[in-house]
Amino acid sequence: MIDEALSDGRLSSMKRALAEIRERSRNAPPFRLSIARTFTLETQADALAFALALIPCSPEVFIGDYGVLEPLLFDPSSAIFASDPSAVLVLWRLQDLHPDLCAAPNALTGAQRERAFEEVRDRIEALTAGFRNASSAPLFLSTFPPVDPVTLSDLTAGFGLGEIVARLNAAILALAARSSNVYVFDFAAWAARAGSASFDRKLDLFARQPIAASALKSFAFAVARTLRPLLVAPRKVLVLDLDNVLWGGILGEDGIDGLQIGHDFPGSVYRRIQLLALDLKARGVLLALVSKNNPADVTEAFAARPDMPLELGDFSAIRINWEAKSLNLRSIAAELNLGVDALAFVDDQAFELEEVRHELPEVALIEGGRDPLGILRALEETPLFDALRLSETDRVRSQDYAAQRQRAALEVRAPNLEDFLHSLELHASIEPVDERSFERAAQLIAKTNQFNVTTRRHGPGDLRRLLDEPGTTALTLSLRDRFGDQGIVGLAIAIRGDAAGERRLDTFLLSCRALGRGAERALWARLLDELARAGATVLRAEYLATAKNAQVEDLFDRFGMRQTEASEMRRRYVLALPAAFEAPQWIAT
Repeated sequence: MIDEALSDGRLSSMKRALAEIRERSRNAPPFRLSIARTFTLETQADALAFALALIPCSPEVFIGDYGVLEPLLFDPSSAIFASDPSAVLVLWRLQDLHPDLCAAPNALTGAQRERAFEEVRDRIEALTAGFRNASSAPLFLSTFPPVDPVTLSDLTAGFGLGEIVARLNAAILALAARSSNVYVFDFAAWAARAGSASFDRKLDLFARQPIAASALKSFAFAVARTLRPLLVAPRKVLVLDLDNVLWGGILGEDGIDGLQIGHDFPGSVYRRIQLLALDLKARGVLLALVSKNNPADVTEAFAARPDMPLELGDFSAIRINWEAKSLNLRSIAAELNLGVDALAFVDDQAFELEEVRHELPEVALIEGGRDPLGILRALEETPLFDALRLSETDRVRSQDYAAQRQRAALEVRAPNLEDFLHSLELHASIEPVDERSFERAAQLIAKTNQFNVTTRRHGPGDLRRLLDEPGTTALTLSLRDRFGDQGIVGLAIAIRGDAAGERRLDTFLLSCRALGRGAERALWARLLDELARAGATVLRAEYLATAKNAQVEDLFDRFGMRQTEASEMRRRYVLALPAAFEAPQWIAT
């Protein structure tokens, strides 16, 4: 049913598939989307729900009254907030917000058109501010699709329709860039990709329903992809094959001079693939290399071809050998201290992809076939690395893993562990969660699996509500040493319990990049101090077992808490406050 719906794109097919998904996927995480809009969307609700369900999740889609924005978005008791939405999406068009401007732009003077632009821009800013006073849910503002038709003279007129739409879209992007918890659905980009046939002029004039029936699936999946990062953490590692992926040809057969890489086709395609990999690296994705080749030949090829954008030093892990790709992928995950489900793998050979699919189904496969253009397109279009916002920690992640290799080399030479840790010159900065650290805190909650005692996945809206509750103590830990600054790598959240003076540990986690240095002890010591200072007398905590967090199953025992309950999947603890706990002497705070 899903294949049929994806193939024909008909609303009836999507409805049938959605019903079957809901019947069979009752344990999928819930996701509640509320939409404020200026045009008719009711017939598209099932298409949106179908696209969301494939993320996967258990979707509910609420569509607010037609044309009603501020009354819905400013009132915390309005219908749009009744379901406690996971996200709120505003869909609008300029012709709905200012119909006279769009219908007869030349009937207005340039000054009048400029004032119209300012009115709409100011309304967008006021709407966003009012919403943020009413709700902590993530807000997604759509950009404006083009207004058709636009005359040639409009292109050179001061504040013509094209310029107004471009300026408003730039204002929306700037607003989201400076506002935490405000994001963008790029309606304009979807319209540009889908083309004019994606809009139904007759249906728009008849029922204010502009999206053509043939474009419902495309529109729904564009919305779902924008929301996907709220539900699915991005893959952390892109693992690339070499032959006919990063360069054209087979090194062992064609030799270094026979490799295709450069500015001329088809080498230009492989160059673009390498540049795309570099861009992903700059976005915080680690690069790894797996190839069935001789190591010396690969080293020589990278040294002899300076026209390649990538260097061997860009890869955080390298496996050049004749082992099965699945074994090498498992080895890379272990080296990087990640689960195999953090990996995405690219190869041009169907056999290699199928071997990995069979042995490591958790690894995401990016399949572009044997055509380099197909591989480039698959990398450009994959949602596996999507993130709503990049943090500074993301931007320096590759550098941090390189520093980690330097730390490992130093550890080998140190006479004992404590001497090694002292030699790192560690410094921890422990601060309350604020606007500057909010996005990173939400990111850690979404992505951290191994050193995470509860693995509670609070979305940005839920996290903001949690932080706003009286009695909440939330701390981030940043770590740096002589090799570099790792940024924010730890998070602790304690909330008010049921009894007077009681606090309950909601979240305690540490990024895998910071393990083995005692940072968790520094964070715990500060948390206990802050709770005691706030008047707390009891701290309760629990360990909830998952498939990945076994390394912290006895963490609270090591922290000196008293166990009150134990089962296979849950352990509960209590600690009287104030409590003495010594932070590591090798970490300055």
